[in-house]
Amino acid sequence: MVYSIEKIRLLTLALKGDKKIFIQLRAEAPAYAALGSALVGSPEAMGWLLKNDKTLALFVDAVHGNKSAVQILMQEKQYELAAVSNMLNEDGKAELWLEHHGLKDYLYFAAAIQIAMDMEERLNLSGYFTLYG
Repeated sequence: MVYSIEKIRLLTLALKGDKKIFIQLRAEAPAYAALGSALVGSPEAMGWLLKNDKTLALFVDAVHGNKSAVQILMQEKQYELAAVSNMLNEDGKAELWLEHHGLKDYLYFAAAIQIAMDMEERLNLSGYFTLYG
């Protein structure tokens, strides 16, 4: 599946705290809203992704350090998602690869994911990023 860079840009804004954008994504592109929720630990959102978009579920697993998930993303030619997950797991080569290929939106996406995950750890934001609420 090809993921919309425009939706990734919107999810980046939502992960940085724009609740209106998150509500818009939930209505227009539920897979992206579920991705945002799953990244910060929502089991409901992860369950939704497992049923509806296994690639994004793999991405969530990869972000959380599952190296097998990264390998599957690579096999599925989801190089951008694999690079983002590797970057979040402190692989400096992944950031260079994204830069080299002009994929700045994915660099911003990775930064927003890190911010959201850090905020979730400190503030328990899982209620903010709800798929259904």
